[in-house]
Amino acid sequence: MKSIEYIYEDNDILVCHKPAGMATEGAKSYSMDVVSAARNYISRQNRGKNEGRKPPYVATVHRLDQPVEGVIILAKNKNAATDIASQIKKRTTDKYYYALCYGTFEEKKGKLENLLVRKEDGFAAVISEKEKQSLNENTITLENGSSIRIMSGEVKDAKLEYEVIAETKEESLLRIKLLTGRFHQIRVQLSNIGHPILGDRKYGTLKSTELSDKKAVKDVCLVSYKFVLDHPVTKKRMTFEISPDNPQIKAMLETK
Repeated sequence: MKSIEYIYEDNDILVCHKPAGMATEGAKSYSMDVVSAARNYISRQNRGKNEGRKPPYVATVHRLDQPVEGVIILAKNKNAATDIASQIKKRTTDKYYYALCYGTFEEKKGKLENLLVRKEDGFAAVISEKEKQSLNENTITLENGSSIRIMSGEVKDAKLEYEVIAETKEESLLRIKLLTGRFHQIRVQLSNIGHPILGDRKYGTLKSTELSDKKAVKDVCLVSYKFVLDHPVTKKRMTFEISPDNPQIKAMLETK
């Protein structure tokens, strides 16, 4: 796994390029996560200046799944954390992804809107309006008669816009604008329409897994490549963009 890359820093924010495979925070004791790495990085920079002080303040205002590569914004003080969290809640930030999916799309441009739940087994799931109405004490009865237990008893809207920007006979590279930030949202919504992301063993199908194996895909082919927000202090609109390390996505981008 590659190490984390710091692409911007000032007194209020630290912007990182998180490699695939690194947790945002809360990693097991033998692994490094983004927050711990950032604290170590800031501490090294301040060595000799803050002897005896507490560890530097680092707060996450959004997350990326551990298998997903991309841009992460960290707040270096509470005011910055509060401001950016408010922007995300009001949906005034813009988040863009690349996703390399199984199969080809008839509709080369579109919008996906679904009802999403987070299940107790650690998966997300798309449900219908009828299934939503069956919710009772954190249990949903599915149309096939089975039932699932969900966390927090919440059913949430999930929305994204996509555009196919490159394709072969077997796969499609999408540019995605995320309109809501739900647990595993992009992964489960694309799987729900028959186009799982390559390398995604959690939401993949037999055919998408076979293609991933054929192409020796090691990581989930999903990259948060651009994040746009207002700086929490200056209020200047700022855009942070990376070039993906994911080899399959890089190769598809070169064919555009």
